[in-house]
Amino acid sequence: MRYLQLSLIIVILFSSAANLLAAPKMRPYSGIGVLQISSVGVTDALQLYNDPGIARCCRVETTTIKELNSWLFGADQPPSLLVTARKGDWLEVEHDDAGRSGWIMQERRWTYTPWEQYLKGKQIQFLRNSPKKLIQVVARPGAAEGKPLPPKQSMKVIMGQGDWAYVLLDQSSGGWIRWRDSDGRLLVGFEASLTK
Repeated sequence: MRYLQLSLIIVILFSSAANLLAAPKMRPYSGIGVLQISSVGVTDALQLYNDPGIARCCRVETTTIKELNSWLFGADQPPSLLVTARKGDWLEVEHDDAGRSGWIMQERRWTYTPWEQYLKGKQIQFLRNSPKKLIQVVARPGAAEGKPLPPKQSMKVIMGQGDWAYVLLDQSSGGWIRWRDSDGRLLVGFEASLTK
């Protein structure tokens, strides 16, 4: 009888661990835009600061940056960081899964793009863990009721406006979707990341 109980406990523990490993990543805060880091000429690590130009906080490997958001932007894209604030040429970026941030001076070969510009022309899809009530297309931004969308519906962004984006669902239909929720967390993923 003890062996049966012990076996049952082991099975439950392994199934719980497997479920935790398979759980989707938490939707990150969108911030104000995206910093794409050109891999040409980038050293092995980026130096981040607690404040712009003051008190170095940490070094982040470029391979770590590539892995950090590849699930969101696609593995074939340049390493991309979510930008949370800007002061002149300095950008505050999230550098790990816990949402910790640091400041980095933007280099000439890197590209910072505010969200409304970044979204335009992108193929997007709702993330797996987006709330079902937000996976819908509406006639205008802010409308409460809309048409529910299939979870894996691919859409092309025509324009962004605040938390909303006008998208084409196919060649003959379009509408507005929320691309981030009221807390500022992303609801969508981009391009090559859609198949994951």
